[in-house]
Amino acid sequence: MRILKSISGWLAAAVAAAFICNLSCFLFYMPFQELQRSAGSTTGFLLPLSCGVYGLEGYCRDMVDEKGYVNRDIPRSDEYYVAAGASHTEGLFLPMNLRYSDILNDTVWNDGKNHVINIGKSGNYFSVVLQHLEGILGEFPDAKGIIIETDSLCYDTKALYDSMVQTGYDPDETAASLVGKMSQRQKMIIKTKQALPLLRLCHKQYYTFLESRTENERSDILDPEFWQSEYDGDFETALDDLMKFIRSKTDKQVIILYHPAVSLNEDGTMTALTNNAEPYYEKVCKANGIDFIDMTQPFMKAYEEDHIIPYGFMNTTPGEGHTNRAAHEMMAEELAKVIR
Repeated sequence: MRILKSISGWLAAAVAAAFICNLSCFLFYMPFQELQRSAGSTTGFLLPLSCGVYGLEGYCRDMVDEKGYVNRDIPRSDEYYVAAGASHTEGLFLPMNLRYSDILNDTVWNDGKNHVINIGKSGNYFSVVLQHLEGILGEFPDAKGIIIETDSLCYDTKALYDSMVQTGYDPDETAASLVGKMSQRQKMIIKTKQALPLLRLCHKQYYTFLESRTENERSDILDPEFWQSEYDGDFETALDDLMKFIRSKTDKQVIILYHPAVSLNEDGTMTALTNNAEPYYEKVCKANGIDFIDMTQPFMKAYEEDHIIPYGFMNTTPGEGHTNRAAHEMMAEELAKVIR
């Protein structure tokens, strides 16, 4: 009886702890639900009109608009740009008004309308965005220009050609239609996930752990011998073919916004991590009428003059993780120069 009483006490304590932790997640970590799609401007939507809370880096609470993107509840202007990219563009850990798309909107226009439609989504890296170029043009045919954000230029010759493979565009595949086609089982799964954010946090941490054991080290990604062999080969031709492909699809203004990862050194200096592809992008983009913004110098200048680090938050490792408020302000400033 004593053993049963002890076990029941432990179970009761575990249930109570799980309940408290799950309740706390509503204030600490409750990510957006995702809706996958086969064709379009992104790999999927976020659950329309839902709320997300992110406290793993910095802290923010965001809302998804009725279209399935993270945009402020203000009317869309007839003159607008589309900002595409991964989690840096989506601004997972920053309030909406502090992301580069919102700062750019308020800096250049500031008329109460949205001139920068943010379609950023985690996992939609540079090559993924380019594979959805037809989808972006199909979904936003009236856009004045497209901003493509990337934190890496480490795409070899094969990856550049693969970026031209298009997923296409299906005008009937909207966020509303995907929700409307859901079965009762799918709707129940979404409601369960919304009610149990603790399970989603444990799931994320588990897969983050698995990825950390398999992903390449930075020294492998930036291996100078590998990239020198690329540059001595057909890399520049492949990059030129990619930019020509983009230009064959649209004559709109296209801006590639590149912000390199950084490393803080023991002597107090900061180094921008690079595979030395920047000169190739600058040359080829210019030749094809595409704007290329390299944030290396603005980031380095901000650190050397004011000790501002573009990555990391007060509750994370400095120089690691996602772009912070200062970085988004700098990116918006550089974008404003080009757009103006």
